[in-house]
Amino acid sequence: MPTTTLTMIVKNEEENLAACLDSVKDVVDEVIIVDTGSTDGTIQIAERYKAKIFQYEWANNFSAARNFALGKATGNWIFYLDADERLDTNSIAEFKKLSDANLLIGYYCTVKNYHMDKNRDNSVRHIRLFANSPEIKFIGKVHEQLEPSLAQNRYQLLHSNILIHHIGYSNSKEEKQKKIERNLFLLKEEYASTKTAYSLFQIAQSYNILNDRLNAFKYYKSAGESVGLDRSLRAQCFASLAYIAYYDHKSTEAERYIQFSLKLDDRQPFAQLLSAKIALRKGDYLTAELRCRGAQQLNQNMMLGKEQSKLALILDPEEVICYGLTLALQNKNFTNISYYQKELSAYYNKQVNENGQQKLTVIQKLFNNTMLTASEEEIFVEMANHYAMNLFLYMLTSNPNKQQVFQLANDLLKKYPDAVEIKKIIAKLLEDSGKINEAILLLENIVEKNQYDPTILFYLISFYLKKGAEDKIKPVIGKLEKNYSHIPEVMERVRKLRRKLLMLTTVPL
Repeated sequence: MPTTTLTMIVKNEEENLAACLDSVKDVVDEVIIVDTGSTDGTIQIAERYKAKIFQYEWANNFSAARNFALGKATGNWIFYLDADERLDTNSIAEFKKLSDANLLIGYYCTVKNYHMDKNRDNSVRHIRLFANSPEIKFIGKVHEQLEPSLAQNRYQLLHSNILIHHIGYSNSKEEKQKKIERNLFLLKEEYASTKTAYSLFQIAQSYNILNDRLNAFKYYKSAGESVGLDRSLRAQCFASLAYIAYYDHKSTEAERYIQFSLKLDDRQPFAQLLSAKIALRKGDYLTAELRCRGAQQLNQNMMLGKEQSKLALILDPEEVICYGLTLALQNKNFTNISYYQKELSAYYNKQVNENGQQKLTVIQKLFNNTMLTASEEEIFVEMANHYAMNLFLYMLTSNPNKQQVFQLANDLLKKYPDAVEIKKIIAKLLEDSGKINEAILLLENIVEKNQYDPTILFYLISFYLKKGAEDKIKPVIGKLEKNYSHIPEVMERVRKLRRKLLMLTTVPL
């Protein structure tokens, strides 16, 4: 009967190792631990699980360490994990079935990454389970690759439904930055000697995680234009370029890049959803709704295993549903409103242990413009995460219970003190209640902190006009022209505003 070896490289993983080994204790016959210099309790934990432990002198090369571990494995199959990963309990049966064979196969597994400070968790697919052979080697100093070696040795590369949870991205910001900076150093060192497009791609990914958009854009562009890079990775490069351009309000550029991405690979939920957002910004509601439905269907199919891809950035379903529902409400598309309402109800109904039914009640009351109880207000604030925020804010703007809306908006602001969209709603509510001075102070504070977008400045101009503070308008127009001259839509609106102001005011503009 075939046997399976787990291989790992570790250093100071006493907080993670036991949970990792617990997750695979029923599916592996041998555990190979390659330690690169632990000074905590890692070795003692590994010994409790009867692992075979080998010391290895770290040489800034992940592939070298992994290949050392492969050389110690005696099983017919090899499964590799990092200490901050766990095999999903529901994957155990399939794992046993797939590893009960004697064929040259490598299986793609889904690795779900959990981010603490990003706007989404996502899933990617890697070969993690494969038949043991001395010819198989990892390549690359960091973000090591196995597929080239498997392909060269005529392995079949097949998809599986095995799920691995990766919690490493939920580390503190400082820990994560240190890790990424280390990887970036190794990637640049490797690129200096190999000049591979894959290294360029991973360098771009590192800069993107570090929020260095300028360098991320530069390296994504170089990698995306390299025909030697895998087609799905090129598609991701162009989707990332589109996202950066979208973030910088460069709509035409964003649209061009997302079209490149979809031409290379139109089966990615992230790219389809981003395409919807780009279309919406241009006022193309039809395309936006079509792309969003496409993202929703693709995402569902990938989550259910009906559709599989070598590279799959699977989105949290709440993100797609909430965005689609917001879009449908804005466009008064009653068919899609009904569709997404049902999808959202199904999503909350599944959250049995997370107040799912109470959350559903809150949503239904919001749709019906019904007053929330005090306890429901608390649930509302709890529900308003980064996925649902825009939907909730949109529903608040149409809710006639202005006193409660004002209270809810202020409660949300306590939870997200830097959220500009919440401040916009509060400013509008203040204006509607005749508190124009308070509304102006709120927006001026946003501008002072450089947190503003073009909408904030246009709001501020309208408030100045309402108050009769015409002398304050010129500096605001100057900010629009200085910071958003690259956005045709904003500049066209500024030109129209100037013409209107020439007729309405005596202030030279």
